[in-house]
Amino acid sequence: MGTTKHFVWTVIPAGTPLYKKKCTKCKSSDYYYSSDRFRMNSQKRTIDVWLIYKCQICDNTCNITILSRTKPELIDRELYRKFSMNDEETAWKYAFDMDIIRKNKMEADYDNIEFDIVGDNISLEDIANMEENFIEFEIRAAYHLNIKLLSVIRKGLNISSGRLKKMLEAGSIKVPMDNIKKYKIGKGTSFTICRKNLTSL
Repeated sequence: MGTTKHFVWTVIPAGTPLYKKKCTKCKSSDYYYSSDRFRMNSQKRTIDVWLIYKCQICDNTCNITILSRTKPELIDRELYRKFSMNDEETAWKYAFDMDIIRKNKMEADYDNIEFDIVGDNISLEDIANMEENFIEFEIRAAYHLNIKLLSVIRKGLNISSGRLKKMLEAGSIKVPMDNIKKYKIGKGTSFTICRKNLTSL
């Protein structure tokens, strides 16, 4: 009898992080959203590339620097084409890019990002009836989502906050860090459920 069973969840965000910034035009909004469009400018044999953000209320724009004074020959041709075509996948990549966020001194808001989980559909009842002692869940994501692991567990197992709290108190969930309440998923992480501890719940 195996002691560990492995499942995979892929977290798919429904949108990109908001940019916390007071609108300089309408003064009534504290957030900008990514327009998924790029602005490019050529000057003296160099190219600047920005990702355009818009105010949630009035659509006033601000630009987030992606490339600054970069020689054209240093930009991959396919990437240049994606900038020119306002490729959405590329825009999302930069909207989630932690280096870009830090370089632009942005305060990104991940709290309101809705997400779906694609992969193995399993309930606590299913887990309780398994033969394996430990059930490991590998979480995959295409971006650094900065979403709390507990939110993913709740949604993935379709359980209430109360049930999740009881599982934590019983030691049913194990993660590779001390403070699980602050643990956020990146591009990949995992957690393990101890099946035997579920019997008391």
